[in-house]
Amino acid sequence: MASMLEIVTEARIAAGKSWDRARRAASRSRETASPDALARVIEGDIIPRLLLAHRTLGATPSAAAHPAAEIPAGYADQFAAATLTEEVTPLLARVESLMAGGVSVETIYLHLLAPAARRLGSWWDEDACDFVDVTMGLWRCQEIVHALSALIPGVSPVAGAERRALFSPAPGEQHGLGALIVEEFFRREGWQTWSAPALDETELLALVAGRAFDVVGLTVSVERHVMPLQTTIASLRKVSRNPAIIVLVGGRVFTEQPALAAEIGADGTAADGALAVGLASELLNRRLVTGMTQHTT
Repeated sequence: MASMLEIVTEARIAAGKSWDRARRAASRSRETASPDALARVIEGDIIPRLLLAHRTLGATPSAAAHPAAEIPAGYADQFAAATLTEEVTPLLARVESLMAGGVSVETIYLHLLAPAARRLGSWWDEDACDFVDVTMGLWRCQEIVHALSALIPGVSPVAGAERRALFSPAPGEQHGLGALIVEEFFRREGWQTWSAPALDETELLALVAGRAFDVVGLTVSVERHVMPLQTTIASLRKVSRNPAIIVLVGGRVFTEQPALAAEIGADGTAADGALAVGLASELLNRRLVTGMTQHTT
């Protein structure tokens, strides 16, 4: 069975020159580095290559002896700090040590990687870290997510009953770790999932117009991107090939102010990936029942 380190090593080889491009971009000073350019190199070039490499290596399930084991108090903050200074190898060793002690993959996602990402975001907001530091930290977290994805296969979709979901950062957002983690929960529950890097509104609408998704999930980390979503969500419903499409939103802003989801026209929000799967399934089942009732009356 391939280890997480072996998977990431293979992925780095597959990424080729993209890795060097990101490293060169990250080594520039605050004055010369372009945050938008660096984000697009990472999310538009390297991450898709990593994902392709991971999913072609073959997935092997892992078993946790004690699924109820928890992340130690304060460890997520320590892990966030470590992503700023450590490479992926020692970070993976930390994760493997936790899993060897009985911590489940779900707990790694929800109580280590997600809060570590939120902490990185708060440090950025407070100017404690610059864009390059935070982006490299998030990138390392994403490598770990992909490694876990390759090791832990999801439930196979039931033929003829596929549920389709698209996950993406909201237009204007530059980081997609939140959407990636939520996608993993859906994938492991048997959903057919698609993930997209940072897209503008036109690109997002084209995706939804081209395929009949049951759910679209959008993540937001910056408050100024919330209200423009009202127009985006209305446009998604107009162009969607599925007239009953469900739109979910997530991210720190909605965790702190869940009522904002309804204000901008979304169908709901959830504080984490596990809750998002449950909410999406409930809403989808409700609409299916409503549709059958209308069809028979």
